[in-house]
Amino acid sequence: MSSSEASASDSSGLVVVADPEDAVAAEIRDFVEDSGHEAVILDVFDAAQLFTVTVEDSVAVVEPAVPMILRLPSPPLRRISFDAEFQFNECLAHLWAVAALTPAPVINRPGPGGLGTRVSASAALTELRAGLPGGSVEVFSSRPPEPVGPAEAESTQWWVQDLASWTTVPWPERSGGSGPFRARWSAPDPLFENVVVLRDHAWPSSAVELDRLRLEERSTDIVARLGLDLAAVVWRISPDLTSAKPVMVEPFPDVEQLRMVWLGFGPQLLKVLFP
Repeated sequence: MSSSEASASDSSGLVVVADPEDAVAAEIRDFVEDSGHEAVILDVFDAAQLFTVTVEDSVAVVEPAVPMILRLPSPPLRRISFDAEFQFNECLAHLWAVAALTPAPVINRPGPGGLGTRVSASAALTELRAGLPGGSVEVFSSRPPEPVGPAEAESTQWWVQDLASWTTVPWPERSGGSGPFRARWSAPDPLFENVVVLRDHAWPSSAVELDRLRLEERSTDIVARLGLDLAAVVWRISPDLTSAKPVMVEPFPDVEQLRMVWLGFGPQLLKVLFP
């Protein structure tokens, strides 16, 4: 049985494809409804049943043609059930076609890189795809990997991330998770700035004066190279505030990242979804 908040036949406005418990999906739905538009959150299974794709004279037609936001939950790292995985993948494939072919606005519309566009679980691969200079060595392992060199600098710390829980701890601390794990060198006491990007607009999360670093311009360029519409770019700022290095691109920003920039982000989102 689906856990979506409405059946597919009830949807005529914005469709947010997300886990029904997704806080961002709920925030966007409420904002869109308060702005006078219809909106509904559907899980992957209900959303797949909502849309029909037909091909007539070599032209694909998607019905209904409604704006969409994709916040698809990640599949489990380990297989739970073959049947459940097969059903999920079939629905996902249908949604991929719908989101790629519909003439209605879609955030983030899938491209050649897939539903997650060009963002990878590997920070090094994401950097390469975004045209950024190479960073430090990156290690994936079934066990917390020991430090391998060379470090970016003498003061850097080896950080280990549990990819099941996304908990990150400095070596030799243990996250308590079962992995798999990812590890990389980074600053031991980093300063971070989040920049939320929606197409050609960007909003830094803090009020700190960082104009000289051009984070908004650089963030929109990175997001465009990765084929995204909406994302958050996390920057590591040097202690003297004179340089910045992107350390993560999040294609599904969390609710706290969006709330910090909502006064600018919310109205622009409406313009994109309801042109």
